Amino acid sequence: MNVVNYGATGDGRTDDTSATNAAMTACAGRTRPKDGCILYFPAGIYLTTGLSIQAFVNIKGDGWGTSVLRLKPHTASDVLTVPASAFNFSIYGITLDGNSRQGGTGNCFSTATTLTGPAEWNTSNKRTAPVNAQKWGHIEEVMFSNCSADGIHINSFNYMLFFDNFYVFNNGVYGIFSSGTNSSFTNFQIERNGTAGIHLAGANNRFMSGEVIWNGATVSTEAGVYVSGLRNIIMAIQTEDNYTNGFVDSGINNEFIGCFSDSNGYAKGNVNASSLNASGFIVAGTGGVYIGDKVTSYRGLLPDGHYTTEWPYTITKANQSKVEISYDSTNKPPIAVAGDIEPVRGAGKGGHVACILAPGPPIVLGSCASAQSSSGTCTCN
Repeated sequence: MNVVNYGATGDGRTDDTSATNAAMTACAGRTRPKDGCILYFPAGIYLTTGLSIQAFVNIKGDGWGTSVLRLKPHTASDVLTVPASAFNFSIYGITLDGNSRQGGTGNCFSTATTLTGPAEWNTSNKRTAPVNAQKWGHIEEVMFSNCSADGIHINSFNYMLFFDNFYVFNNGVYGIFSSGTNSSFTNFQIERNGTAGIHLAGANNRFMSGEVIWNGATVSTEAGVYVSGLRNIIMAIQTEDNYTNGFVDSGINNEFIGCFSDSNGYAKGNVNASSLNASGFIVAGTGGVYIGDKVTSYRGLLPDGHYTTEWPYTITKANQSKVEISYDSTNKPPIAVAGDIEPVRGAGKGGHVACILAPGPPIVLGSCASAQSSSGTCTCN
């Protein structure tokens, strides 16, 4: 179903919100087949005051940069929202543009907060509940750009969202912020967002094969990738040329496998100088796994005479499962605690809690040979 047939113009001047909503409602209410269709946006710029996708609607454009949903100037709204009642949807080949240069404020893509249940798995083309915790949303070949807040903002307990081959560019705060669970993000570039490329506060998410570059120019206190949630897997991700740390883990049982921190930590507003305050990895959570990770600087010495990254890694909590981070071309050696154990649930029995025997490099892990003291330390062997 073509939105133009419902009055949308795509001329970049006309407010196409009403026409698009009319087309979406017709699409969602279609009887043959029951519920849903492909909602087609031909090449053009469609101004909107904000849209909400409906269940069984499959948005399709002619490619990012070609079919554009752009927030109307001086409008406070997210460009596209997934309400709690929407599930079984897809978005393909389109740009979501927040138009922040002309006073647009909000996120490019957002999801409403949902409950953890009912955990209904609805993969057939039938609507059987007004709210479905299993979103089954597929987003591919989409650009999220020029939003004053976040490119992608996923609120708690939304899950089963699948993002592939996407680009997040020039957003005011985060490229991706997620407190959702059980979603996947693959084959992406996240570039020039104000605070962090990725801020992950949820659980059981997977990020694989992507580059996170030139983030943190506004606020440099986080990282290219900042993880505060639990049981997330970060694999084959490169953070590069950020004005902040490469990776920060302040969560529980997260895994960083084959990740690369390259030339992170520029001084604010100056790519020719180091901030002298950034680490490739900050290990501040518990139970983390770091395997095959690397810290380096492709730029070599900067004009100020320093490498971009100050420390290859900073370990503030020794209760880790495995730490294997190699490095070169940093200003200082790593900072790592030894034997200073963070108390964890069930800990206290000698020999069963991990501890750092030697801060390295290389890092040598041991086990507590004594019960933890009241301050959380032990004898590490």
